[in-house]
Amino acid sequence: MGNTLDSGLDMKAAYLFKLTRLTTIATLGLLAGDVSSAQSPSGPITAAPTQPGPTPTANPAPLSAPRTTILGAWKFNPDDSDDPRKRREDSRDPNGGYGRGRMGGGYPGGGHGGYGRRSGESDEERQKMRELFTPARAITLSMTGAEVDLVDDRDRKQAFMTDGRKLQKSKDENYHEIAAKFDGTRLVSDEKDPRGNKMSRTFELSSDGRQLYETLHMTTGRNNTALVIRYVYDMGS
Repeated sequence: MGNTLDSGLDMKAAYLFKLTRLTTIATLGLLAGDVSSAQSPSGPITAAPTQPGPTPTANPAPLSAPRTTILGAWKFNPDDSDDPRKRREDSRDPNGGYGRGRMGGGYPGGGHGGYGRRSGESDEERQKMRELFTPARAITLSMTGAEVDLVDDRDRKQAFMTDGRKLQKSKDENYHEIAAKFDGTRLVSDEKDPRGNKMSRTFELSSDGRQLYETLHMTTGRNNTALVIRYVYDMGS
């Protein structure tokens, strides 16, 4: 009977040992699963979005160096130029003097803002007066020796002779020789308008060297009122 009791105790102890072992393995399995779940997020693994860097600021194009002479290519600036059609309110000429204003085309004169045909004036003279007050949209000035050449976008060439040479009369309507001289850095012409009246033009740089001023000096009206018109050109390429 003693042997039977000992045998039963041994079996019970063995059963408890196996139960304890299985419980320990299951517990460890659950803990391992929890750790794996904590370390591995559910769903596909995606990289963290890249933060956009600062947008590079575009550097403004550098300004061209200012010029030191009137030579080079120039583009007409209508906003800064005088408009020959604008009547000057304080004009001393009852027949119409003209002052500054934005350029809008046309040319000065009497009547309803037109130049007005004078007695005996030919169509050619009137057309030349019209062209005189219609500036070119682009000009290029170059110099060879004592000759300063102005070529415009209409393929017209004006040769300003600064050495006092005798001028040659050209049969080509797109080529003219004009007497001129330098006054410091300014080029000053000595010429006549299409009607034969004395006229001069000056070409000079603005104070900042970025614009060219072409200024006409002439007279208009029955009283020969002085008329000054300035055309402004910006630096071209």
